[in-house]
Amino acid sequence: MVLPAYAQDSRPDLTVAVNSLPGSLEGIEEMGNVAVRITYSVFDSLIRRDFLADGSGTASKLVPGLAESWTRIDDRTLELKLREGVKFHDGSELTSDDVVFSFNAGRGHGHDPLIGAANRFMLTISHIEPVDKYTVRVVSKEPDVLLEQRLAGYAFWVVENRSYMLQGKDAFARNPVGTGPFKMAEWVDGEYIRLEAHDDYFGGRPTAKSVTFVEVPEVSARIAGLVSEEYDIAVNIPPDQVPTIESYEDLKVEQIVLDNTHMLVFYTDGPTALKEVRQALSLAIDRDLLREALWGGKNYTPNGHQLPSYEMYIEDYPAFEYNPEKAREILAASDYAGEEIVYKLPLNYYLLSLEAAQAMQQMWRDVGLNVTLQPVENSSQVNDPNGTVHIRAWSNTHRIPDPLGSFVPQWGIDSWVQRNRDLASRSWDAPQEFNDLLQTIVASTDWDERQQAYRDALDIWMDEAPGTMLYNPLETYAMRADIGWKPYGLYYMDLRPYNLTFGLTQ
Repeated sequence: MVLPAYAQDSRPDLTVAVNSLPGSLEGIEEMGNVAVRITYSVFDSLIRRDFLADGSGTASKLVPGLAESWTRIDDRTLELKLREGVKFHDGSELTSDDVVFSFNAGRGHGHDPLIGAANRFMLTISHIEPVDKYTVRVVSKEPDVLLEQRLAGYAFWVVENRSYMLQGKDAFARNPVGTGPFKMAEWVDGEYIRLEAHDDYFGGRPTAKSVTFVEVPEVSARIAGLVSEEYDIAVNIPPDQVPTIESYEDLKVEQIVLDNTHMLVFYTDGPTALKEVRQALSLAIDRDLLREALWGGKNYTPNGHQLPSYEMYIEDYPAFEYNPEKAREILAASDYAGEEIVYKLPLNYYLLSLEAAQAMQQMWRDVGLNVTLQPVENSSQVNDPNGTVHIRAWSNTHRIPDPLGSFVPQWGIDSWVQRNRDLASRSWDAPQEFNDLLQTIVASTDWDERQQAYRDALDIWMDEAPGTMLYNPLETYAMRADIGWKPYGLYYMDLRPYNLTFGLTQ
């Protein structure tokens, strides 16, 4: 008797307990932390960043993805040769038509694109030219020294064009069709998203039969489910729970300090319209104490809006200053008269954000700042134009190891910080010099000129204080001891065959 194929499949079904689920799996519509951990296994990019090249999970080496090779034609044009025979989840073959559709201006980077969130990351793209069935040329509006890194990052996932057009954006967001190792199987809102193996994956047969991301907002419930074997991996584990996990012989943890920085945004209306108030809010924060108390001292605060992994890293740039006495002096000389400052933050999104907020509230009170905390359920409540908010929690992911991967798209002229769609008065009216400097970072091919522009822009950002950085969080994953899997510095959960094994105690 010959058993059907599904009965012979001995691969495990992987269950991942997550803090929250996204509202969309359209790769350029949802690029937040809770979305990319799923979409990274649904879609592929033309060029792939090999995070494990040096074993760290934060490496920046570029390797072939859907493109088997690429060549610089000139400083604005990159020609890429696609792999032949790559299959989408629906069985159709990847061609240049799919790439052209995925990167077309109407979808992500034109004057009024379908999904405006992608514009920040595709801002240099002019157009895509199909050379033949398996060759494309990506053309930039201006010289782009980081075009290869850009194509390996956020917003450059390749989708199946026919499926997208037939379904429409909203339906595609619920039933995405990519080339990744896992494909959509079932989605129950507020409960779980289940993916099943795409066995025709060009990178090899997936090692799990399926992956189910289950929404479990409470840390204690994620840990309890791991202990009871209901879950195989649990995300967002606080550092103080690591001893509990490690007390079980069949469990382990994997940790990494993320290429993501927990931030505060200071809206420039109400009391925080005063630059002196914004500066004092930053000066009053004892970041060393926060890191030690909340993260066991295992993470760090960048010196300026940058990471040491940047090629343009400014090593001698000043660290964020903790100076409560200076904060008091600035406030005393300002027009601030003790008005209430409202800090809204979503619960169960940024790990330990409430604990950090409670500690900062006392630090701010000590220098004379009257800050009220308002925890809410989700970011839409934070952004409610009819509500009052002066400070909001945020994080900045360094999607490319360069200011083009974070500083420019997240604080520049096309960012929501400068163009707040919920309420225009909350937008930061950045100095023209700041935006001019960022344009130099975007357009210049002279690395010395770019770095000087970066330093000058950082100086303006620090002085204007439209926000501030707290620290890069330590991300802890708890899992069964027989699972071989390594986390990355971004929130991607890479479940491809080379990074997911079962059966051996690590």
